[in-house]
Amino acid sequence: MALSLLGLALVSACASFPEPTADVASALASVRGAEELGAADVPQAALKLQLAHEAIERAQALMAEGEHEKAHYKARRASEDADLAIALVREDAARTAAQAAKSRVDATEAEVTP
Repeated sequence: MALSLLGLALVSACASFPEPTADVASALASVRGAEELGAADVPQAALKLQLAHEAIERAQALMAEGEHEKAHYKARRASEDADLAIALVREDAARTAAQAAKSRVDATEAEVTP
């Protein structure tokens, strides 16, 4: 009796988890942002972007199966991967800008120093 009540409680808890459409939409927006910033052109970011795409696909499949809680966590993972891709693109751009600035400083120093 107690075991069947526990099983019923678990099933009803899973069924009451809301469909994570907002989480999936947020993940899709993050992926679009990463794509627009050029994540596909930065190797580490491209990997995270691919992982985000896969996580979104899995989240959508889980939603279709009624596994809303699992879909929620998978969509959150997709958002995190896409956000990391964005950070990696920005890091790459900052590194490139820093290298260009250093090159300009070195060139200026070479002109000034006899």
